Amino acid sequence: MIKVQALSDDFRWVAVNNYTDNDYQQLVNEEHVTDEMLGYATDRNERGRLEYDDKSAITTIIFDVVTKNTDEGTHTAQVSFMLVDHTLLTFTTDHTAYVDDLLGDIIDADWEKVKHPFDYIFDVLYQLSRQYFQAINTINKERQNIQLKMQKQIQRSVILQLMELETTLVYFLTSLKTNNDLLQSLKRFAPIKFSTAQKERLDDIIVEAQQGLEMANIASDIIGRVSNAYSNILDNSLNNTMWLLTIFSIVLTIPNIVFGFFGQNVDLPFMKNPFGWEITVLITIGLCVLTIWLLRRNSFHK
Repeated sequence: MIKVQALSDDFRWVAVNNYTDNDYQQLVNEEHVTDEMLGYATDRNERGRLEYDDKSAITTIIFDVVTKNTDEGTHTAQVSFMLVDHTLLTFTTDHTAYVDDLLGDIIDADWEKVKHPFDYIFDVLYQLSRQYFQAINTINKERQNIQLKMQKQIQRSVILQLMELETTLVYFLTSLKTNNDLLQSLKRFAPIKFSTAQKERLDDIIVEAQQGLEMANIASDIIGRVSNAYSNILDNSLNNTMWLLTIFSIVLTIPNIVFGFFGQNVDLPFMKNPFGWEITVLITIGLCVLTIWLLRRNSFHK
């Protein structure tokens, strides 16, 4: 779906949501978008990057943003900004449609004084970079809640929850790294001469993106260490269980040997003794105690 909004006599905003092949002709014929740039902007597998076409003077910025899918959880997805002459194009999906709303609010707040498209883009990128803070803080709170639960009882299901948080942080780390590379490339972007205010705004975005990257690295490191610690505790608990089972199996083997020996149909000691059964039991108990003593003496314990 394509929505066109005229912001001034020479400045237009074209919002493309959920791009389909039916939108191709309008974008190429009316908005003069090249096939190459359109491919970059609509490829959902693209990571954060900056592209510039010398012939058509088209600039494309692909930025990774935080998304929240109720089915898949919190991840990241790419949003594309494209500058063609005096037209600003944005490419979003259902999961990133909030970026159009965000850009619309920024434009409405400064409706009477239309700024350069990069001013609007930088304002949006600044807010999108800060959204990682909230997402990472949410992950930290979930990790703390999991740790409180595990202090009472350690379960493997909780370890899986930590793994899901760690997976989400991998998406964040990858996106934040590509965003940082994009912003550094934008800072060195030669075709457009940024004003002093725009350079300062870009520096602010870079600081926020780097801070988000550091927060994600710290959160990922903490979750990894917590997950490893609890995995070791579970492994130790399993070792203790196996230790007990091994002791029981060894000790319980002795009565089978003794009773099996005295159960043979041959002449055996204590056959005519009125206390033969009691003596057999005492022999069994004595051998069990001796076995346990030998095991403990040889450090076969926790």
